[in-house]
Amino acid sequence: MTSIITVIICTRNRLDDFRETLASLMKQKRLPDELVVVDSSDTPALEEYLKTVTLPIAVKYIHSAPGLTLQRNVGVRSSSGDLICFFDDDTELNENYLARIEAVFARNEPGLGAVGARLENLFGNQPITLRFRLERMVFVSLRFLFGLDDYGSGRFRLSGMATFPHHLMKPRFIDCLSGGLMSFRREVLQKVQFDEGLPGYGLMEDWSISKSVMDAGYKTYYEPSASLIHKESPQNRFDYFRWAEMFIVNYNYLFQKYWRRDWYRIPFYYWALLGFLVINFHSRDALRGAFVGLRKVFSK
Repeated sequence: MTSIITVIICTRNRLDDFRETLASLMKQKRLPDELVVVDSSDTPALEEYLKTVTLPIAVKYIHSAPGLTLQRNVGVRSSSGDLICFFDDDTELNENYLARIEAVFARNEPGLGAVGARLENLFGNQPITLRFRLERMVFVSLRFLFGLDDYGSGRFRLSGMATFPHHLMKPRFIDCLSGGLMSFRREVLQKVQFDEGLPGYGLMEDWSISKSVMDAGYKTYYEPSASLIHKESPQNRFDYFRWAEMFIVNYNYLFQKYWRRDWYRIPFYYWALLGFLVINFHSRDALRGAFVGLRKVFSK
């Protein structure tokens, strides 16, 4: 039986980026059946733009209060597909992305509830210079030492930190979905929701939904043949101070929610916090933000 695929894109004040992402989506060999756009922009520019374009798929536009987890939940409630795919508003999709994701779900693997895809540009838009390579060598070593390296097997670390297998080309079962590259069966999102209690705009919402999917008894699969490029729009990006503060606060929130009951994880949690301070000594703003985050966490 053919699936009904809904794509949900949550966006805010990024009309130009959204237009490019939409153009990429329309090049899919397997088009989605429905697009749900959840927009929290300060102006109606995106809504007006959508009125001017004719698309070969059904489109729902919703204006929402800001907040990534809130917008994702609004999108789910407004969708009708039995497969639901989330993309960021600044991505370029491989033309076979949706077809490959649909094929994984079509195998009807027992317990399969979610599928993750591969990020092609692991280093974002960063030019690969000699200085970048040397700095990366140092930071990767430090991040590995403290269990902070993002790239790994796709499993959660003992500290509760997520790892992502984007550098791996072999499909496998994993724990951790990456925010702009995740797809779910509808039944999963009827049992679990994105956590609207996450502070800020929802940093680490992918960690949270991944753990919720696991706790609900579903499996997650990584399919590297479904891939995209994340262009990392400069619009609406937090500065070093705000990002570091949010990282500490949200990490603590998720650790307390999901992992605190496992006493043996606690030393790894504190080790990761120490490591986050160490790797941010290169930036005064980031270090200051990290200390502000720690003060918020330990003053409660």
